[in-house]
Amino acid sequence: MARPKAPCGTYAAYRRHLREKTPVCDACRDAKRQNSRDRSNSAESRREKQVEREAAKAAAAVPPAPRTDDGHVSRLETLRDMLEQSRELVAALKVSDPARAYLQMREQREILREIAEIQGNGQSTKGVTLGDQLAAARAEREQREAARAAGA
Repeated sequence: MARPKAPCGTYAAYRRHLREKTPVCDACRDAKRQNSRDRSNSAESRREKQVEREAAKAAAAVPPAPRTDDGHVSRLETLRDMLEQSRELVAALKVSDPARAYLQMREQREILREIAEIQGNGQSTKGVTLGDQLAAARAEREQREAARAAGA
């Protein structure tokens, strides 16, 4: 006994139209579009879940940052940990999702800039007002004059 044909408005009926070379009805065409949407969205969600799993693995593999005597984590150590995690994530993203890898590399550059600023390599004045810069320059000058007066 033969199986009953799938009713119009399903993906199976759309395939039957193609197989039998009959004109595809609107309901079957809509079913095909929905099927394509579902398949592409599911692939995208699978890719996102894979990236999240890889990020979680990378985060679990990184040991906790060292703490000071009062229990605080230094900003520099935190940034270094973030940089290490970011590098691992970029390696995974280059394969699975290059567009996100680019965004993560931009984040890496920002982390590197902050590390350089903390270490004094960048000498960045971003976010510092002119008044703050003048006050710092005056304080340095007063310290030099005080040291010169004490040594003379």
